[in-house]
Amino acid sequence: MDGLDVFEALYRELSDLRSELASLFEELEFVNRFLIPRAQTSYLIKVGALRVELLQTQLHVMKTRRRIALLRSNIDNGEMMFDDSINDRMEAEFSDWDSRLAHEVSQIERAKARFSSLAPTEDESEVRKIFRVLCRKFNPEINPDQSDEAKSFWPNVYSAYTEGDLFHLKALLLMSDDYPDNYDLPCNISAMRESKSALKEKIRREKSQLRNARAHPAFEWLDLLRDGKRLASEQNRLRDEITRIKAQLVALLDMQKSLEPRGARS
Repeated sequence: MDGLDVFEALYRELSDLRSELASLFEELEFVNRFLIPRAQTSYLIKVGALRVELLQTQLHVMKTRRRIALLRSNIDNGEMMFDDSINDRMEAEFSDWDSRLAHEVSQIERAKARFSSLAPTEDESEVRKIFRVLCRKFNPEINPDQSDEAKSFWPNVYSAYTEGDLFHLKALLLMSDDYPDNYDLPCNISAMRESKSALKEKIRREKSQLRNARAHPAFEWLDLLRDGKRLASEQNRLRDEITRIKAQLVALLDMQKSLEPRGARS
């Protein structure tokens, strides 16, 4: 193979590597920026809200049992313990649990608030396709030797993608014709081989990051959310557990009520 053939073969290989890296970059961005947040949000609303309700009920049971124990101790010892004293002690003992519950509740509220904004759009497939094309040409990780003018183009591309702005991406795609496809290619075989090695290393890194991203629990949640029977089964299990614990709570509240007047007279 003569020098020209080697150059052309490397040129094609570099082009293929850039395309592969652009696709990997877009997929990783999509997973981290869209897919995982959507899975988290949907899971919080459809399953997490029931888990929080279960936690609230369990905490109510724990507090009621503790109040009963304090009232009984008060009665057994013949000591005065007013409601304010019991409440202060309860607040101190359960402050960590109350903080945890408040955090869980706020997560559910935030998930509900952002749910509609994270929903997939009809344009999503085209947005991703155009972004891959522009990414291959303007992403500085893929084209480190591009001109300053071309470098200034990339932030606009990335911003339009993260906002899901198809109209803007289409406009940027039209504008991209003003930039040559080969402005960043090395001009000799040695430099092309170095560029090939660098691209392969970046592809290896990107694949590793993508594997790590796909190990996120969100993908297990997605499997659950996509399986209607499993989802319904998990929701029903949580509802049954909530009902069971609420029945315990009713009995405990009756016991607490029977003790409170005696505690108040002590």
